[in-house]
Amino acid sequence: MKFKKSLLFSIALIAMLVLLAGCGGGTTEGPAADENTAVEETMKPITLKYADFFPNTHPTSIAMMQHWGKRVEEVTDGLVKVDYYPAGTLLKNGDIYEGVVSGVADVGHDVSGYNIGRLPVLNAMYVGGIEYKSAKVASYVARDLVNELKPKELEDTQLMFIYGISPGVLMTTKPVRTMEDLKGMQIRASGANVDTLELLGAVPVGITIAESYDSMSKGVVDGAILPAEPLKAFKLGEVTKYVTQSSVIYNTVHWCTMNKDVWNSFPKDIQDAINEVNEEVFMVATELWDKEGGLSQQGLDFAVENGNEIITLSDEENARWKEKLKPLQGEYAKSLDEKGIDGQAVMAKVVELTDKYNNEFHK
Repeated sequence: MKFKKSLLFSIALIAMLVLLAGCGGGTTEGPAADENTAVEETMKPITLKYADFFPNTHPTSIAMMQHWGKRVEEVTDGLVKVDYYPAGTLLKNGDIYEGVVSGVADVGHDVSGYNIGRLPVLNAMYVGGIEYKSAKVASYVARDLVNELKPKELEDTQLMFIYGISPGVLMTTKPVRTMEDLKGMQIRASGANVDTLELLGAVPVGITIAESYDSMSKGVVDGAILPAEPLKAFKLGEVTKYVTQSSVIYNTVHWCTMNKDVWNSFPKDIQDAINEVNEEVFMVATELWDKEGGLSQQGLDFAVENGNEIITLSDEENARWKEKLKPLQGEYAKSLDEKGIDGQAVMAKVVELTDKYNNEFHK
């Protein structure tokens, strides 16, 4: 009798456990899933402050930064919203990275060249004499450089995405067809582009993109070294007369990053959803400048419409410039060594990745 009661009790207990397991559903299993669900259920909606230097009418702002904000809200079902502060209204060029670290902004987008001391590994991609044949090449190099070297300079924020814009151009009020033509010309520059211009004989002047129009129109500088896109986006094609193209004189790296504490406050499924958006926006960046009718071509077309002459260096002249700039790689490596960073390893990785993606995308 006791055995029968014990058997009946055991059967009832097993049935109850099966029923409870079934009620748990098939989407979450185990303590980690229960903990994540609990966090998500108690997570309050948050609105992120996104600082940017681009005006909200800029094509990059629309296609990348504003798109990022809209997509983040969509993939998080409205739990994460984004207030976008364009044109330096929250933080200015060069102040954005530290502003994200301190929490003035939750998310920020800026140019590495404005933080050459703060972001030395990223600025290795600015060194003249390294040939980036397209923005797509520069973007993949920047992405892999960060993924493979994991530079300590980025550890106090959570990188969302990074991309490159290349090749740059010289936009000037006097023609530049040879290295000698640059001698003594005052040219707007930032980051390691300063060293590039000095070695080529020009006088670099440290001003922002936003200040370039007035500086050129008033004759404060003779030109600027920038991507072709600002010729239209910042109307620089209105105050220049010549645009000189070379694949070895200019590159720049842009990044978007998030405050570390804000990122760590999100449950894993929210982080995963945002990372999917990051990858989506990175892919936009790889095509935005290079494609037919893209931002680079639009800039050059705008310059021509405003009477500019487009000058392309001859192969021989371009080779002269590349050879002249070659020592910059060793010099920059030494500057990294002085910061406790293996400069030779960084520069070797930049060259390796550049060769890889030049060959992959430009056979």
